[in-house]
Amino acid sequence: MISAIPQNQHYADLHIHSNCSDGLLSPSEIVHYCRDIALKTIAITDHDSILAAEELRNIEHEDIDIIPAVEMSSNLGHLDIHILAYYVDGDDADFLSCLSELRDHRIKRAKKIVENLSHDGIKVDFERMRELAKNSTLGRPHIAEALREQGYVQSIREAFVRFLSYHSPYYEPKLSVEPKRLIGRIKQWQGIPVVAHPGIFDDDTLIERLIDEGAVGIEVWHPDHSLTCQQRLHEMALQRRLLMTGGSDCHGHRRSSLQIGKCGCSQKEVQMLKNYKHNFRYE
Repeated sequence: MISAIPQNQHYADLHIHSNCSDGLLSPSEIVHYCRDIALKTIAITDHDSILAAEELRNIEHEDIDIIPAVEMSSNLGHLDIHILAYYVDGDDADFLSCLSELRDHRIKRAKKIVENLSHDGIKVDFERMRELAKNSTLGRPHIAEALREQGYVQSIREAFVRFLSYHSPYYEPKLSVEPKRLIGRIKQWQGIPVVAHPGIFDDDTLIERLIDEGAVGIEVWHPDHSLTCQQRLHEMALQRRLLMTGGSDCHGHRRSSLQIGKCGCSQKEVQMLKNYKHNFRYE
């Protein structure tokens, strides 16, 4: 049986977040760290943002191959479904317009959550929250950080459990986007749509549906996937002739060690991704 664990697990990490969305490290800090641990290929997959690419243009990284990517959100009811989009045309006007729309919605959503909290006497300084976010894509992690800073919780985890989870009375839904429509748009932008961390669904029927709706790859190796799950996804990818990716989904660290490079994929998977981009063009 072919192992679901790449022999060279540390060759590539294709799922990393920077402070251009909800990560803690800047793109340049990520590159420096990856150089220290000898990672050869990475993808900074910020949520609905390609701002990291601008910073990366100004730093030397010839020794590290950086695949352009973005992680985008869709949903089926209350179920969040994230799609990793590799090699999207960052100059496409429709793509940039979509990102702008998503950023505007995130601001409105964050304001609404803050408003909901204030009704119960939980006063979050919205401007301070924006300072914490800086130029990054505003999201619940920034509200959580403000709650911690203002003494309402002791940790980011506690903030999510008490105030920001999907079941919380303060929660506000994201912009509703069907996975099929998002996958189609990613292809219009000449990107490669890959289902992010599909193992967390624990629903192979749903994964098959996303493949039938146009996803051309699945993220096989992820920290939230057990070895059994990885093996199952690996076999599914082989049967359906899908691209396979892997990554740490690292957002940085506070008290724990940095996870970049501790989950990923091999040179073989990276080359298959590159070959697909080189040989295939969507109509």
